[in-house]
Amino acid sequence: MAAKLGVVAAGSRAHRRRQIIGWALFALVVVLIPFLIADTYSPTIFGNRYTVGLGNLSQAIGLMVAVLGLNIATGYSGQLSLGHSFFVGSGAYLTAVLVNEFHWSYVSTLGVVVPGLFVFGVLFGVPALRIQGLYLGLLTFAVAAVFPSIIRLDNVADRTGGSNGLLIDSDLVAPTWAPIEKVTEWLHAIPGVGSRVPDGLTGRQEEAVYKYFLLMIVALVCFWLVRNILAGRVGRALVAIRDNPLGAAANGVNLAAYKTLSFGISAAVGGVAGTMLAMHSGFVGPDEFGFSMAILLIVGLIVGGSGTLHGAVVGGLAIQFVPHWSSQTQTLPGTDVALEGPYGTAILGGLLIVIIFALPGGGAHGFRKVKSRLMPVAPQPPGG
Repeated sequence: MAAKLGVVAAGSRAHRRRQIIGWALFALVVVLIPFLIADTYSPTIFGNRYTVGLGNLSQAIGLMVAVLGLNIATGYSGQLSLGHSFFVGSGAYLTAVLVNEFHWSYVSTLGVVVPGLFVFGVLFGVPALRIQGLYLGLLTFAVAAVFPSIIRLDNVADRTGGSNGLLIDSDLVAPTWAPIEKVTEWLHAIPGVGSRVPDGLTGRQEEAVYKYFLLMIVALVCFWLVRNILAGRVGRALVAIRDNPLGAAANGVNLAAYKTLSFGISAAVGGVAGTMLAMHSGFVGPDEFGFSMAILLIVGLIVGGSGTLHGAVVGGLAIQFVPHWSSQTQTLPGTDVALEGPYGTAILGGLLIVIIFALPGGGAHGFRKVKSRLMPVAPQPPGG
């Protein structure tokens, strides 16, 4: 059994020291991982060989932001949105068009994607005020179903690429000022870890590492902004609407305004996720943002934990790596039973069932429970 650390008071010096150490370890992992898996890492576990690439992790970062956007509308304001892939796809295609036809950089397209998707989300939220529950879910799911058909329309196929998708011309190349070589030298000096870091990166590896850090920075900014929004008046109003709409209205909360605002913020964050996914793959296709992504984002929200920021991180990792790794499992662990067929989604569904029964609040809730037992924090006494 893991050792339990001593109880510290919330806000005390020991508590702040523990938080600083935790964030320092997180920063170290964030910096170290891309250099460890710049070349594909292929561990063998229970007789099955799995591959982990930096591209998989970059894709997961984009999915984290997509789940974060869905979490605002569904997890915090309690509105059942099953068509979040529409906003993600809109952001991806808007970025692709701006990069290809107007030669914008990926990051600069966010200046159009964020306000554009916010306005669209607010406009979409206005008619959604009349319906709720399963009917709202059906409406939003229909929007997700329509998106691939819109992309394939002859009137817009010249710009969207139609059924063939759209290849983005711009490549992300690490600038000369990027301190990738200096970071590599610094990591080499870490005992026990530096030996696993490659001595030098190829041009393709440097591009992958640079892309990873760029996506990570965008994701951290998104999480920071959403955290600040939800920690204030808007967040309290959304939670009040989710938990007790009548009570919220009785206390002066404008239900219509905050519901439409939640859709606007959710759509804007989803659009950023679309930009990140386009940035990662350099390609957008209509089938990438249809039914499958809509369902996967809902699964990621439930697996990670609805109504939590950490849940978006867990959910993004789950919907990226669980199907990927389960499809590479050739034999049942611990046995000689061969597995055949596309069972990756089936294993993800089984994991969802297990989490619903074992961890009703999702992975983030389970992590908090474990953390509270291993590193307990006592609330600060009144007037302390």
